Amino acid sequence: MEFWRNRNFAWGIIVATIATVVLTPIILKGLSSLGGDWQSLSNVGQAYGFLSVIFSGAALIGVAISLAYQAHQTNISNEEERRAAHRELALMSINDPELLVCWQPSQSPLPLALARQLHFTHLIVTQYYSDYLLKRVNDEATRVQLELHFRGERARDHWVDRSVGWREFAEATGDARQIRFVDLMDEAYENAVAAGPSIAASSYFAPDPGS
Repeated sequence: MEFWRNRNFAWGIIVATIATVVLTPIILKGLSSLGGDWQSLSNVGQAYGFLSVIFSGAALIGVAISLAYQAHQTNISNEEERRAAHRELALMSINDPELLVCWQPSQSPLPLALARQLHFTHLIVTQYYSDYLLKRVNDEATRVQLELHFRGERARDHWVDRSVGWREFAEATGDARQIRFVDLMDEAYENAVAAGPSIAASSYFAPDPGS
């Protein structure tokens, strides 16, 4: 349920608990000044003690939820900053062939234009990967996304060239979700190849009407 992940909800529990603990003795004192039955007030006090335990537990749960939410948001922020830095470096190298050779080489020498296209495709896959790790998309949505992705020639070329590296890195981390993403990539690639030829990069665009 989404409201349990909302830090406003967690802080609401904490504030309500503090208010209950602070106001209850005041209310009891007010009742005693009206000449109420002390035995009844004693029973109320015992009930208050029981309720205070429940509310204190709820407050601790609220604090735990709030801390977990903040940790999750921090992880997202750190991941996005890391991806932004990686993206900036990649775009700089795409625009400067002298920097492009600073990245890992392809399995075989490539024409410069093709190397730049595969490098840019790597950025696209990295975005898919980031969204999957941060759980912005589930397996089914990722499958749909990758099915479309692997219709293209460059997408398939990129995975042929880089899949081994992605697999080795994911398994080295031991992170189940990273490994799962590579599994989804392999599955989508194999399905695309079985479905037929890719759409050639040269066929992406129709001739200009005036040409």
